[in-house]
Amino acid sequence: MKSGFFMLDNDIFSLKLDAYELQIYAYLVCCAGKKGECWPSINTMARVLGISANTVIRKLNLLIQKRLIDKQETKSVNRNGRVRISNNHYFILPFEEAWVTCFRFRAG
Repeated sequence: MKSGFFMLDNDIFSLKLDAYELQIYAYLVCCAGKKGECWPSINTMARVLGISANTVIRKLNLLIQKRLIDKQETKSVNRNGRVRISNNHYFILPFEEAWVTCFRFRAG
């Protein structure tokens, strides 16, 4: 089997995502692979996708609201005992959650 590709549900286009949302979602799906989770930094996403970090942050929050992804903030402790914020842990949610959420908002 050939590697170097990933799949998105065909109904992704029914959710009316803007270009940035689709781009960021596709990037996260690509990074997450079969396990459905990944840890790219905001700056890495901005650099790879050619968009600003502020845009990445805003659009990630919309993808969370639309139930396409979930995010867990992570922290680590360095050798000096100081807590520092690490890359967020992103989870790709089952597409059905986004589908139900999208059409519930449209109906109400």
